Amino acid sequence: MIWVIWRQQRTETLIATLLLVLVAALLVPTGLHMASVYDSDGIAACVADPSDTCRQTLDSFASRWNTLLSFVGWLNLVPVLLGALLAAPLVLEFERGTFRLAWTQSVSRDRWLAMRIALVVAASLATGLFFTLLMTWWRDPLDDVSGPFSDAFDLEGIVPLSYTLFAAALVMALGVALRRAAAAIGLAFVLFLALRIGIGNWARPNYQGPIDAMWTEGASPDLRGAWIFRQGGEFRVADGQAPDPSVVQGCLTGPEIKSFDRECLADHGIQVVAHATYHPYSRFWLFQAIEAGIFVTMALALLAFSVWWIRRRIS
Repeated sequence: MIWVIWRQQRTETLIATLLLVLVAALLVPTGLHMASVYDSDGIAACVADPSDTCRQTLDSFASRWNTLLSFVGWLNLVPVLLGALLAAPLVLEFERGTFRLAWTQSVSRDRWLAMRIALVVAASLATGLFFTLLMTWWRDPLDDVSGPFSDAFDLEGIVPLSYTLFAAALVMALGVALRRAAAAIGLAFVLFLALRIGIGNWARPNYQGPIDAMWTEGASPDLRGAWIFRQGGEFRVADGQAPDPSVVQGCLTGPEIKSFDRECLADHGIQVVAHATYHPYSRFWLFQAIEAGIFVTMALALLAFSVWWIRRRIS
């Protein structure tokens, strides 16, 4: 039975493998080059001790890869492509009616169904794991500089596994209900992207309430790797009021607002008060677990629906 299932599944599985090979062909050479630049430019030392000069080095390193990062952003579609490919053979069985042949053999319907679903789930988790490990390795130098929270949350950690499993379960549920592979995959793409965008933009920032912090110079919170929504600063005098703009203007040492004489400001009783709204990096894995739990729960519900539909509505 396993051999028969593999023969039915092998084409799509090989295509999914080829997709991962193509992704690796892009990421491995560029990742090695990025790691080489990271070492040669001394980025690790700057991350450990971010002086003013080092901040410029870190900003330059991060901006150097903007074009490549824009392209890599399209890899957010890889989990849904993998899930659709791995679930497609089962959907095609119901579209073509070939499942009836399997059910007339000595293998029971429940055993056949359990084997088919177990193979799709195992393949989804395996391909999702490979993808997230590859992305985590590739982004390691960038994560040292800016962290993965705001830029790569969807590509690292455990959420890519849950996305792939959910995509496969969604295609399967739509496929057994519609019995049309093309329609099921197309509709699954739309629903998958809508859920990803909706959860990423509106639910994820509110898994916990963001921190609103204000501080004076020398008392800043640790924002390394944080997911920052708003950040800025303003001038204050001792009573908390805004200072005379002409006094602040007189303390400027250059054309930019950041270039001011701190001793001049202190002589006039003026402080620089910074503020930020953010999620600290310490919440990264908590947010990963919450989001993965959401998608795994939806995937399990869709798999349960598929089993119920096949057992009760298909003959």
